[in-house]
Amino acid sequence: MSDNALSTTALILSIVPFAVHGVEVMFPLLARWIVNGVLPFLGFTMPSRATSLTADEQITMLDAAIDVVPQEKKTAAKDYIFLMIFEQRQGAICFTAVAAGAIYGLTLSLAERNPLHFVFGVIAVLMTLVNANHAGIRFLGNHPKVSRHGKRVGIAFAPFWALVAVLNWSAFATSMP
Repeated sequence: MSDNALSTTALILSIVPFAVHGVEVMFPLLARWIVNGVLPFLGFTMPSRATSLTADEQITMLDAAIDVVPQEKKTAAKDYIFLMIFEQRQGAICFTAVAAGAIYGLTLSLAERNPLHFVFGVIAVLMTLVNANHAGIRFLGNHPKVSRHGKRVGIAFAPFWALVAVLNWSAFATSMP
């Protein structure tokens, strides 16, 4: 593979998360589409309307999380729920920024892409580690609520992110000015 093809492949693969999560910038609760329509495949089942969460059920779940804490902690519980959804949006914003940078990068020369490959390489290494943790490698962090499908997300996407990391770091090395 030529250096330019390597770089182009790395940039295009860096766009993939935006294709999945970009809508969550505006509508963070649409992550349920992934829960309803994608994660069942990781459990080797077909998506089903009967087992899919609705928007109303999501709100009920979030309200229930607030309802179970003592009255004096309600504000903290509401802030925690806010923060989780806010961080969902921030993650989607970051994926959007990466996609925009990758698309812009496709218009640049190989040497001009170098900083993008550095940043995307760092992101991909960290995403590999997080997904490997969800897959069961414990020393890489702690997510106390990894579901069966969540573990399979880690198993499926740790190799994807490892590939994106290798491609971006290789492109970074070959694009040195």
